[in-house]
Amino acid sequence: FSNDVEKARPKAQQTPPEQEKPPVPQPKTSRIQAKAKAKGEVQEVQRTTVMLRNLPNNYTRDMFLSLLDEEGLSELYDFVYLPMDFCRDANLGYAFVNLVDGAAVDKAWKKFDGFDRWALPTAKVCQVGWSGPHQGFQAHVERYRNSPVMHKSVPDCYKPMIFKNGIRKPFPRPTKKVKAPAASCR
Repeated sequence: FSNDVEKARPKAQQTPPEQEKPPVPQPKTSRIQAKAKAKGEVQEVQRTTVMLRNLPNNYTRDMFLSLLDEEGLSELYDFVYLPMDFCRDANLGYAFVNLVDGAAVDKAWKKFDGFDRWALPTAKVCQVGWSGPHQGFQAHVERYRNSPVMHKSVPDCYKPMIFKNGIRKPFPRPTKKVKAPAASCR
């Protein structure tokens, strides 16, 4: 039915597609969560980690960080990980970014969903979605602190990073012995 209404609207009133941006999806609340919240038993958990997809594979981590800053997100993120293919020395086309709060999430979503003004030639168009299953700064720190990507043999430019007020901080030490990544380059 909504398509019929759209077709019936005169062309002059239609919004150009490049200006149409869907609202940032909000996490769904279960009935149990809603009841607990209504009783004041539970605070709602706000999602802050996004996954940016369709990144140019030849972007380095430094290029990606510069892009975030140039697009107005400087000091608005506290965790960034651009997974890399160690054999090809290229990123895998996606990144995880944890934003400091909901307003920063909204800003990042609006800036990067549909983004195509890359510093290098490519036809890729960025898509933004929620990170899963890990969500939030602490969950990502715990996920990666004991990961093989943090092994001393892995170059720093391949590792996740954490920030405080836009300044890189040391990643927390592992809680167990970190295994080296599997050598699978042929």
